[in-house]
Amino acid sequence: MRNDKSEPEVPAEDSGIPANAHDTVVLGPNGVAPVGDKASPFPEQPSQETTTRNETQNTVNLTAGGNASRRISLTRQKYISLTESKRNLRAAQEAAEKDAYELKEMMARGAEAILYRGTSGAFTYCVKCIRNGWSKFLGGAGSGSGGEKLENVKYSTKLRHIRNEFDVARRLTQESAMPIVRMFALRRVTRFGIEIGYDLLMEHLAGHDLSDKVLTRVLPMEDKIRVLHQAAQALDFVHRRKIVHLDIKPSNFMLVNGQVKLIDFGVSVSRGHHATSVTGTGGYLSPEQICRDVIDESTDLFAFGVAFGVFFGGRPLSQPQDTLMSKQGRQEARFQLDNMEQPLLQDIPALGDYPDIANLLRRCTIPRRDRRVATCALLMHELQDCALKYGISL
Repeated sequence: MRNDKSEPEVPAEDSGIPANAHDTVVLGPNGVAPVGDKASPFPEQPSQETTTRNETQNTVNLTAGGNASRRISLTRQKYISLTESKRNLRAAQEAAEKDAYELKEMMARGAEAILYRGTSGAFTYCVKCIRNGWSKFLGGAGSGSGGEKLENVKYSTKLRHIRNEFDVARRLTQESAMPIVRMFALRRVTRFGIEIGYDLLMEHLAGHDLSDKVLTRVLPMEDKIRVLHQAAQALDFVHRRKIVHLDIKPSNFMLVNGQVKLIDFGVSVSRGHHATSVTGTGGYLSPEQICRDVIDESTDLFAFGVAFGVFFGGRPLSQPQDTLMSKQGRQEARFQLDNMEQPLLQDIPALGDYPDIANLLRRCTIPRRDRRVATCALLMHELQDCALKYGISL
């Protein structure tokens, strides 16, 4: 399936703030790794920043539903990079911006977009496709079929989100290895001269997202705590560049070749943004998101606490859609934001033997921001103290 005529998108300067955004794209696992043996998955940190294959690296088997074993390998290296040389990155960037590309199999489907594996010459990408109503009549690659229907989201909303994701990525991208997904190009797709959508070409991540129940079932507890620490590093990378992700949840963290990467910046905003609508995913929303207050880094920390409470066996918060959109729901959220000092997250079953870590995650979910764990730096510092107490090397 080859793409129709596509043109590089020239984004607006540093938009970074979607207005009136209610829906987000949920990304699932993008692939699997080879077969291996179960062992302690955290080797000593390699001496070189750029790593290809470490033959001595230990692995963890993943099996589900009779499928063949899948292997992930974890590392304590801060940001892993597989053959991510500057020359290769520039070549991949140029190919994504200028060359023809082909959409292969569908990998995942979200509320607004379909994800495909795409190729251009020797390069493989994950391609996020959005389409408008014209695509139903004019057809073309990525237009979808009866089995690929998306939720009823306006094309203008989908376009705003995908442009925002690309704009935010431009602010975050660096040539060296990163703990976030790398964006390469936003291409306008036309057929017979008529715009039918946009394709966002990004890094193809072969791994598992943290909502994968098989992953959470087979990972040893010490390795889960290391994953928690790496996820905090990834979020800190974003916050140090004055961006608030605004949709933190387990499925937006990928475990790829031993490194946690943060994905999906469709609704991300600049620090200090004043919300005009409820943006994010129900079950992970902070009170300030619900009552449409000012957004800052602690907003992500609230969702982070809930997300990793879920990762360690808990449940998302009860936040029904009708309550979130009601006046009463906003008033209750405002009261919590101004007054409540008790964490909203309570039960974290898997951390029964690690009460200090459970308490740290719960403190992230305190509604009052001045009582909440407010920064990733503080979170990582306290997590390191907890790990030392429990004899875990991060």
